[in-house]
Amino acid sequence: MTKHLLSVVFIVFCVLQIPHTALSGDVNPVEAVPNKTDGSFSDAVKAETHEAQPEMSPSQLSGGSAAAAAPMAEIKVEKASGENACTVQEVFAKRKELAGKIVRVRGKVVKYNPSIMGRNWIHVQDGTGEPLQNTHDLVVTSASGANVGEILTVEGRLAADKDFGAGYTYAAIIEEAKLKN
Repeated sequence: MTKHLLSVVFIVFCVLQIPHTALSGDVNPVEAVPNKTDGSFSDAVKAETHEAQPEMSPSQLSGGSAAAAAPMAEIKVEKASGENACTVQEVFAKRKELAGKIVRVRGKVVKYNPSIMGRNWIHVQDGTGEPLQNTHDLVVTSASGANVGEILTVEGRLAADKDFGAGYTYAAIIEEAKLKN
């Protein structure tokens, strides 16, 4: 399937590159296409596909943490109470000063991914934050499970600028959280 698609793409490319005079029969169409290889069809296809697809880093291939963020939902959840209680937006705004500290956030579970890297990944939103800056969706890891739609108070240690590799970098993430209804 892929070889066939590449062949079709190459043929279309060649037709688009042929000068108008070549279509009238005055010029050999094969000679009208600039020769970027040793002349074999296989080499030409390889050259064209390499030019069309630049090298990609692992983060570009996976989408990374930016692609994992849940879209902003219409939510209004009251802020948690107690020491180091924050809204989702406040966690992002104060992440440097709160890094390494226990924080408490109340929000709605909008996405749940169980058992990845030995932990459950929970996306929490409370209606605060800016979707264009990805400060609306807070990722929480926990040994406990959660259900999408559930309103929870999460309490755990905040990490700032956490890099898991392969493009998964989080400006703010609450780790090893305890979940309370």
